[in-house]
Parts: sequence; structure tokens; C-alpha cells
Amino acid sequence: MRLTRHYFKFSLVCLALSLLVCEAFAADFTGQVVRVIDGDTIDVLHNGQAERIRLNGIDCPEKGQAFGKNAKQFTSNLAFGKEVTVHPHTYDRHGRIVADVLVAGRSLSRELLTAGLAWWYRQYSKDEELGKLEAEARAGKRGLWRDTNPTPPWELRHPKQKEVTTLSTGSAPLLSIPTHDPDSAPIIGNRKTHIYHRPDCPNYTATAPKNRTIFSSPAEAESAGYRLAKNCP
Repeated sequence: MRLTRHYFKFSLVCLALSLLVCEAFAADFTGQVVRVIDGDTIDVLHNGQAERIRLNGIDCPEKGQAFGKNAKQFTSNLAFGKEVTVHPHTYDRHGRIVADVLVAGRSLSRELLTAGLAWWYRQYSKDEELGKLEAEARAGKRGLWRDTNPTPPWELRHPKQKEVTTLSTGSAPLLSIPTHDPDSAPIIGNRKTHIYHRPDCPNYTATAPKNRTIFSSPAEAESAGYRLAKNCP
């Protein structure tokens, strides 16, 4: 009985601590934006130190991608040096706080989507409203949607997936290409260099969308005067 009571007390203490931690993490806070890393990542001053914040529900183009600089400048124009309200959701694997961020009552995530400078990050967000904003920007050819097939940043961060999504709108892949069967999958050619890549090539998705030519087979690419990339196996 005594041991059971000890376990019961210990459980109550653990529960109380867990609730306190959750409450502390869930609390909104306000602070000044002191740095803009890129379109979807900012530093906000909180309790005397800068907290790294990852905007919830979106993914902006990387720095080296088309419209990456535009996204960063857009976020800077809206938020740098200003007081923002941060509503934390969780931490990502890099230790950043994933949060909704409001500046003067406006959601940075929604503003970026409306401007066509971000994708709805549906893998980590179930907010259908964000999807609608992306679809509207795409239909209006705003920002990155001026390109026919803009490459989602997650494809650049994880190029060696078992299945590579190539011709993607950002919200749903149009093609899913198995890397174990390169001869039956579409081939991506580069109009500028006249080099083509099979799905098993390291840089299969690296060609900028505006420079892409799609072939049904290596033979078709070679008949058009394209040659296989040297780093392909």
C-alpha cells in the first residue's frame, strides 16, 4: 500500500510538471523581429534572447531557388524590426519553434501564400485554408507560380528519395517516378546544356523548371541531341 501511494504521488507530480511545461510552451508571446533568415524563418526577441521561429504551415523557396530572395525580402518588409505575436505549436528537428506569427493582426504564413511566395506545407499542416490560398495564387500566376513547374524546396532538400516527384504543382505530384526502373520513367533534359538525367541520376530534379524538357526515354533524348550527364551511374 505504501509503495502504491508513493507511485500515485509520483504520478501526480509528473502530471503537474507536464501540464506546466505544456502551458509554458503553448503560451503566446510578443517580441521584435531582429533577423530574417529566409522567407519562412525569423528570429524574434523573447525574454532578452532571440528565438528562432519557423513559420507554421508553409515552405518558402530556398535561398538558391527562384523567388527565394523575393520571399525573404517580402518577410523583411512585413516584419523586420516590428513587434509580432508568436503562437507556438511545436519544435522542429532543428530545435526551432514552429509557430503562427502575426504582425499587426496579419498572418505571415497567409501573406506569403497569397503573394505566391510559399507552398502550403501539407505534409505538416492540415489547414485547408492555407491550401486554398496557394491554389488562388497559383491560378493567378502570382510570384513563383509564374513558372510552369516550380520545384518545391523539399525536393531539393531530399533529392535521393525512393520515389522522386518531378512535375509537381507543389500541392500534389503529377508524376511519381520509381528510381528502380529508369528506362520506363520520364527523362529530364536541360535546354541550355543539352544534358539529360535519368531518375537514378544524383541531380535528377536539379534542372530549373524553365529549362526543363521532358522525354519519354533516353533514346528519345539522345535522338534530340542530348547527352547523358557524366555523374549518372
